[in-house]
Amino acid sequence: MKKLNTLIACFLVFTTTMLGQTEKFTVEVSNDSILLGNTIEVSFIIENADGRTFTNPNFEGFDIISGPNSSSSFSMINGETTRSFTYSYFLQPKDVGTYYIEPASIEVDGKFLETKPVELLVVPNPDGIIQKPNRKNEFNFDFRSPGDFFKEDRKEIEPKKKAKKKRKTYRI
Repeated sequence: MKKLNTLIACFLVFTTTMLGQTEKFTVEVSNDSILLGNTIEVSFIIENADGRTFTNPNFEGFDIISGPNSSSSFSMINGETTRSFTYSYFLQPKDVGTYYIEPASIEVDGKFLETKPVELLVVPNPDGIIQKPNRKNEFNFDFRSPGDFFKEDRKEIEPKKKAKKKRKTYRI
């Protein structure tokens, strides 16, 4: 009986935290302007909802280099639960000009959510400069052991040891 009460309490806490959060469907672009010949990342993010039948926009004026790529995340911090699912594309513009990424749509509980259209400016690139898309979710891990982080600091803190004087010994 005690396990059943604990299970019911956990279920109630989980459902009340989920009910308090509203679903959101947004679009993020790595840059709002780009040099011709470079790629741009476009991400469509659904938060706090189970989306069905994602419909991507018509990427008119762009070549799709990669996509749809998908990723998901879930976090629970101090009892607050958030979850999201992302569809991302890497696009390359075909020509110079102003382009619009049309809205994407997704079905959530029988209703359709849409993103806002996004304006992109593509400028000439006579020097052939290559840019990397600005990624918000790029992780930079440092794979050193914890003791390695402080090696340089320890050298400064540790006092220098004095060299021992050698004793002279005489034979008689």
